[in-house]
Amino acid sequence: MKTKQILAILTVVSLFAFASISRAVDIVATGSGNWTSTVPDAPWPGGIVPGTNDDADIEAPFNVTVDSTASVQFIYGSGTVTMAPGSTLNVVGDPAGANGTYQLTNLDTSAAGNSVIYSGNPFWAKHQDYYNLVFSNTVTTNMIDFYNGLVNSQDPSVPMTIAGDMTVVGKIKVQQGDDITINGNLTLNTNAQWDCSLTNLIVMGNTTVGTGALLLDLDGANGTNYFGGSVTVSAGAIGWNVSDVITWSIGGSLTNNGTIVGKGYGSISFVGTGNITGSKPLKIPTMTVNGTYMIGTTITLITNTPTLNGTLVFDLANTNEIVLLTNAGTPLFYSGALNVINSGPAPVAGNSYKLFNAPSYGGAFASTNLPSLASGLAWVDNTLVNGSFAVASTGPSTPPTILISRSGGLLTLSWDSTNFPGYSVQALTNSAGIAGTNWGATGSGTNSPYSVAINSSGPPVFFRLSKP
Repeated sequence: MKTKQILAILTVVSLFAFASISRAVDIVATGSGNWTSTVPDAPWPGGIVPGTNDDADIEAPFNVTVDSTASVQFIYGSGTVTMAPGSTLNVVGDPAGANGTYQLTNLDTSAAGNSVIYSGNPFWAKHQDYYNLVFSNTVTTNMIDFYNGLVNSQDPSVPMTIAGDMTVVGKIKVQQGDDITINGNLTLNTNAQWDCSLTNLIVMGNTTVGTGALLLDLDGANGTNYFGGSVTVSAGAIGWNVSDVITWSIGGSLTNNGTIVGKGYGSISFVGTGNITGSKPLKIPTMTVNGTYMIGTTITLITNTPTLNGTLVFDLANTNEIVLLTNAGTPLFYSGALNVINSGPAPVAGNSYKLFNAPSYGGAFASTNLPSLASGLAWVDNTLVNGSFAVASTGPSTPPTILISRSGGLLTLSWDSTNFPGYSVQALTNSAGIAGTNWGATGSGTNSPYSVAINSSGPPVFFRLSKP
């Protein structure tokens, strides 16, 4: 055989071998062992480990352990796949988009820190408990669903518990058909949607509604939705729709940098400790405060008075209010406790701080705690009149009197600065008399006395007490 012919044959054989290796293969486990093992029949025939383009058939009694990171199209069979601590399994899905893990009898995800990623169609994810669970749509620009209700006999309705975190990325809509409890964090990002309709959603960690994401419940009459940690709605999110749900509860803070909307009697119940804040004002039908919450943004309520059983905290340094719109048709009723702090300038007589804004007001706070004021000032409670607190002077109605004494070349001015707080000495140098307007501070401060050296060769100097 000529050399050229031999090379040609070798080339064809090489291409055939490459094509055989790269095409999808159905690999049937012939034993138990670690997923990455290349030992023949422990678990894979010939020690050929399934890859991203392959699917795996694992039949009883075999148990294959994902010992590090594995990637496969889909897994099925009557056997068991066990996730080792910290391991990762990526199920990419088959080209037809109709397989995942739902045809696998046992998927043991109980080990700490393991993660199962469905980067194909999550509809075919096995309905069961997971440690960390990720849905990531990398296969289509269309919206695809995950539904943990009844799909078929191999994919029944199952309440799911996620021991760690759950992340949904891409055009995926999680449609609850049964309860889901997440003991870690829930992250929705890049056009993901989550619909809690009909069932219960519990997230013990923090919840983030990220870019293009939407959180909603289309049937608020059924189920409850509880977020034990903080909830953040990002600036790029579609938002959070609280319409007609009276059971959205938050145990941490709410940060609204995007859009939170609602209609009917949709409500958020704040049941822990935290801040209600964000770069965007909050406008919802109504709310309940059973915990202790700092009002860090203006909250506008559309349809009903808030239920205030907990403690509201306001900072006088900000201008945040709780607003009840006129079309609600009800007064804003006070109850619970009110705690007002001040991180800004000290209040002075004449200041007014509006905390509530409504057509009318009713009820009363069980307790009210206001910042301390300087001597001679007092708080005026106008919350039943216009939702505000004002600062008034309680000092004597007559002004203080200056007492003058001289000792050698030193002139001393004194007054009752205890009963007349806030007064200071001003001076005017004007040989024509005291009709001038150029009164200026002397640096006396507000505490008596004030002494100044006498300049017998200078023009006349006049002194007076002044209070801003």
